[in-house]
Amino acid sequence: MRLRSSILLAFAAFFSLGDSTYANDAIDIGSHRQLFIDDYIIAESDNVMRRLHPVAKHSGNPIVRPEHPWEGRTTVPQGSVIFDAEERIYKMWYTTDIQSKGKGLAYCTSRDGIRWEKPELDIVIRDGVKTNLVISAKTFGYMYQPYFVLKDVEESDPDRRYKLAFLSIQRDLPRDENATHPGTRRGLGIAFSPDGLHWTKAEDFASDDIIDISHIMVDPYKGGEYAIYGRTLKVLPEIRKAWGHHDWFEDVYNGRAVVRSVSDDFLEWAPADFIMGPDLEDPVSTQIYSMSVFPYEGLYLGLVQRYISKPGIGTIDIQLAVSRDGIHFERPFREAFFRLGEIGTWDRFMLHSMSGPPIAVGDELRFYYGGRNFRHRPTQIADAANPPEGNIGLATLLKDRFVSVEASFDGGTLITKPLRFEGSALNVNCNVAFGKLEARLLDRNGEPIDGYEATVEGVDLVDCSVPFDKSLAELPSQEIKIEFVLYNAQLYSFSVN
Repeated sequence: MRLRSSILLAFAAFFSLGDSTYANDAIDIGSHRQLFIDDYIIAESDNVMRRLHPVAKHSGNPIVRPEHPWEGRTTVPQGSVIFDAEERIYKMWYTTDIQSKGKGLAYCTSRDGIRWEKPELDIVIRDGVKTNLVISAKTFGYMYQPYFVLKDVEESDPDRRYKLAFLSIQRDLPRDENATHPGTRRGLGIAFSPDGLHWTKAEDFASDDIIDISHIMVDPYKGGEYAIYGRTLKVLPEIRKAWGHHDWFEDVYNGRAVVRSVSDDFLEWAPADFIMGPDLEDPVSTQIYSMSVFPYEGLYLGLVQRYISKPGIGTIDIQLAVSRDGIHFERPFREAFFRLGEIGTWDRFMLHSMSGPPIAVGDELRFYYGGRNFRHRPTQIADAANPPEGNIGLATLLKDRFVSVEASFDGGTLITKPLRFEGSALNVNCNVAFGKLEARLLDRNGEPIDGYEATVEGVDLVDCSVPFDKSLAELPSQEIKIEFVLYNAQLYSFSVN
């Protein structure tokens, strides 16, 4: 393996976070900021709530729209956005979709990540006109649609610096009733490029386990291993038992779900493992359309496309998932992290996230996503007055502010499990603009440690130092618990630096 350098919706009223029976071994938190999306770090709590904070959509959305004949009416974020630190520019690859002519891969750039330019390239010429296409529809083997682009700065082969995965479909095969799509072969295609513009196909079917929309992650916690989270079809027995009696079930429900495959070289992929399907907490007819996963402060966070496939609905929004190993995911909040647009908006019915992590700009995380003004098949509403259109937008979130632990004026308490760390200061990401946060350090027996009690109040900061009288470097033991007491306050994360 290679080495590589709000309307905010709460959980039910007050509840006990965490599990006091968890193993007594102290958790080494290193330099990672500790978030509260799951219960892992929490030993006990009283009178607090946990709240999901959805992303905020950019007021200038959509930021990329179809405007040329070769783009059709839909620009789809089946692709990637990166900030190229070497060239000091944002780069976007996205999918164009022309009905009956297929899907191609287009390219655009930006200096600020908001205003985008579509360059005139001589790679694909249409009617004598240069385009911003880098791969034309139906000209790249069996490619049906692109998935994502990765710039791999650790790649030693300059011709493979950029990597592309795409959906391959080979049609008109002998009908195999056991196949996910009888009469066709579906799989994972692979291509490479030295510059992200000129592509060479390497493999049409690197894996037959990935049969539709997929997302890439380079895993820094596992030596830089490549992981693809892709589509499979699997109708779970409990789902069929609960929903199978509906008259629409056999017509529209095919069990979209997520599998995971890994590779060391981007060409040879391990057999895929099942990762996520719907469960009975989901609305009737839910399918898991895709999941984009990215590493974040020691966690794996997932952006889950939730497709409600019942006729008359046909919507896709995006939920938040969390994992500690990249394999076992929780969806602790079933409301949307990316919410569908209101009536009259461009992202009214279907949302799709780009592959790759959000881009950090100062204290802001930028997420690029797609929206469509029409429902998923078979429930589509489009006519001359409301033509189907897909565009790309921007959504943002302040650093770490996915989920808060919070309490009102009557106060609430949270105590962590025993922690190990190296550092001299405790920092918190909190909103106490009209409240306060008390922090104190406890020994393993829960007794306060002299000199380590302080209050933060009157601020709303993503990085605020807790003003203890002593440095944490003076602690007699580096295994401690932290007690937070909140009054009209929200706590998003903490770290020791």
